[in-house]
Amino acid sequence: MSKNLKCLKFLAKKRWLTATILSIGSCLGAIATTLPPSIAGVPGIIGQDDRFTPTYEWLTHSPLRAVGRLAIQTADGQFGNCTFTVVGRNIGLTNSHCILGGEKGSPPMQIKAAVAVEHGNRALAVANVDTYWIGRDTPPEDVIKDGPSDWAIVRFTSNLGDLTDWLGNAEWNPNDINSAGQSVLGLTAGYVGYPVDWPTDAAFQPEDVRNHTPAMQYGCTIQGVKSGVLLHDCDTPPGTSGSSLFTAVSETDLRTIGLNFGYYQVQDSYINLAVPLERFMPAVLKLRETGAADGTVVPRP
Repeated sequence: MSKNLKCLKFLAKKRWLTATILSIGSCLGAIATTLPPSIAGVPGIIGQDDRFTPTYEWLTHSPLRAVGRLAIQTADGQFGNCTFTVVGRNIGLTNSHCILGGEKGSPPMQIKAAVAVEHGNRALAVANVDTYWIGRDTPPEDVIKDGPSDWAIVRFTSNLGDLTDWLGNAEWNPNDINSAGQSVLGLTAGYVGYPVDWPTDAAFQPEDVRNHTPAMQYGCTIQGVKSGVLLHDCDTPPGTSGSSLFTAVSETDLRTIGLNFGYYQVQDSYINLAVPLERFMPAVLKLRETGAADGTVVPRP
């Protein structure tokens, strides 16, 4: 059995984690100290580095072909990248801090999207981004306070979703924002993303291009909820901002359960953070309904 298939059959690597779901009332510092220090010494890595590179052939023939890389040029001329997931015919989900990452939160000059990128020289499809909707108007500053609104939806200049389809989503309660994240507590999680450090020297293969090669992990967990933010232990260094966390019902039925956006550090341990479904799914549904038409006003729960 291939490593790719094993990850979706729940044959996850053994982790050094407590078996009990952590109390919602726990402070982040207390949670982080229950987790192992990062052996890799990289922000967002918990314990050992459990990422691997999915094969291009498998990636482009699995539901995760809907995951891609955003290349963003900010108004001050700098370049950055984040991960995104196609969530409709012509829309993708990422973080607001990816869009508002320029000087003083200025709008980006241009954004280019590519799904299933590999080696920096091939991708399943590419498109430009011509507009976006964001969960907040200013760049997030407080990792917890501003975390629930750290989502954004971009519109592509072509219907990438007709080629990639998109992941389903776990159940969520649209009528009780105070319970955001509760429905996915304890679920096994995974992601595909484009970390800036990947592949590491140990994982590097011929033709790999760092920051243009997908990293994958499955077998991490939604550990808790704090102040409306999901706490998880997936290995998500910088560059994986905008990665959808998913759970696997089967190898072909993957459900989004959150949106990775950052990490919290205590000494040499980390707890990683995600936006719950309740915050961004109302906007996704509205944009699917209108076809992401100009002037669409989206909910910001």
